[in-house]
Amino acid sequence: MTDAPQSAARARNERLTRVGPGTPMGKYMRCFWHPVACSAELKKDAEVPAIPVTLLGEKLSLFCSPDGSLVLVQERRPHRGASLAYGMAENDGIRCPYHAWKFTKEGQCVETPNAAPGNRICERIRIKAYPVQEMGGLIWAYLGARPAPLLPRWEHVVRDDFDQDIGISRMPCNWLQVAENTMDPLHIEYLHMMYTNYVRARKGLSTVPLRKHKELGFDVFEHGIVKRRLWEGDSADSPEWVTGHPQIFPGTAMVAYPEGWVQFQIRVPVDDVNTNLYWLNCRPLQKGAKKQDVAPIWDNPWANEEGRYIPDQLNAQDMMVMISQGEITDHAQENLVEGDRGVVLYRRTLLAEIEKVERGEDPLGVIRDPAKNTPWIDLPIEDHVSFAFQGVQASATYDLDR
Repeated sequence: MTDAPQSAARARNERLTRVGPGTPMGKYMRCFWHPVACSAELKKDAEVPAIPVTLLGEKLSLFCSPDGSLVLVQERRPHRGASLAYGMAENDGIRCPYHAWKFTKEGQCVETPNAAPGNRICERIRIKAYPVQEMGGLIWAYLGARPAPLLPRWEHVVRDDFDQDIGISRMPCNWLQVAENTMDPLHIEYLHMMYTNYVRARKGLSTVPLRKHKELGFDVFEHGIVKRRLWEGDSADSPEWVTGHPQIFPGTAMVAYPEGWVQFQIRVPVDDVNTNLYWLNCRPLQKGAKKQDVAPIWDNPWANEEGRYIPDQLNAQDMMVMISQGEITDHAQENLVEGDRGVVLYRRTLLAEIEKVERGEDPLGVIRDPAKNTPWIDLPIEDHVSFAFQGVQASATYDLDR
C-alpha cells in the first residue's frame, strides 16, 4: 500500500475509533444511550452509595440519592480535584467528601462551606450532569446534546415474562474491533471450529463437527445491520438465512439461543483503548416463577488466573482475537478480502452516520417517537443459531438456581 492510501486508511481509523469529547466518533456515540454500570454494582444501602465510572473518555461519578433516584455527574470536583465518587449523597444533590461543597443533581454548585460568608463563587461553578435510567438490570447514561432521545425498549429486555442476568468483560482494546466481530460470520468456521479442534487435539480430546458457509447476507435496517448466513446443507428457508440477527447500532449484537432466550452483547467504549462488554442474557420466566428484583451479574473472563488467554472457551476465543489486535488495530496494515465484506459495510455505514451527525441529523437507530418505542421494539431474530457448540466450553454463566 502506498503512502497516500495508508494515510487515508489511518485518517478513517482515527475517525472510527476515537470516542472522546469533540471527536467525530465521540459526537456520534453521544447520540445514543450506553450502559454505564449494572444496577447490582450500585449498592443503594452501601456506606458510600456512589461509584466511579468512565464512559466515552469522561470520568464520572454515579450515585444513588437517599430518595432512590440515580444521578450521574463529572467525577472531578472543581475546587481541588477530589473525586465525587466518594461523596455524601443527599436527596437534592451530593457533597464532596473533602470540603463539603454541594452540587445539585443538575450539577450546579450551591454551597461552599469553607468560603468566606457572602462569597458568591458557587454562582459560577457548575459541573457536568447527565441523564440516567435503569432498564434490564443496567444503568444507562446519555452524554449527548439535549433533548435526549428515548432509551430504546428492546423487547426481551423490558417484557415482564423475561428475567435478566449480566456477564461483564473488561477489555483493554478499542470498541470497534470488539463490535466488528459480529460482522465477520466466517470466523465461526475457523475460530470456533478449526481452532477449537486444534486445541482439543493437543489435549487428546475428540474434535467438533466442521461446517462451511454457503452464502452470507447483510441488510441495513432502521436500527443497524442484519447479518444472515446459509450453511452448506441447510435449505433456503433456514431462519439464519431468512431472518438472521442484528447488529444494533452503534455496536450491540443480538443472538438467539435455544429455549427462547436471547443475548445482547453490548459493547461500550470506556475510552479509546478500553471497552466494557455486557453480556445481557434475557431468559423466559419459568411458569409460576417471580421476576427477580435485581439482575445478577457475573464475570465473563478473557484470561485465566495466570493472565493467559482461554483458548477452548467460546466467548474467550472471541475476546482473544479482539484484544490481541492491540489497543487500537491499524487499518492501514490490514489486507481485507471478500469474506470481510460485512466488516467493510459496517465501517462504511458508521462513517456515513458520522456525517449525518456532523450535518445536525439524527443517525440510524436514534428513537424520538414514543409510538415506535411502545410497548417495545421488536427486532428481527432467528429462532436460534444452528451450528454446534459441541466441544467448545460455554463461558461461565450465572447459576439461576443458586
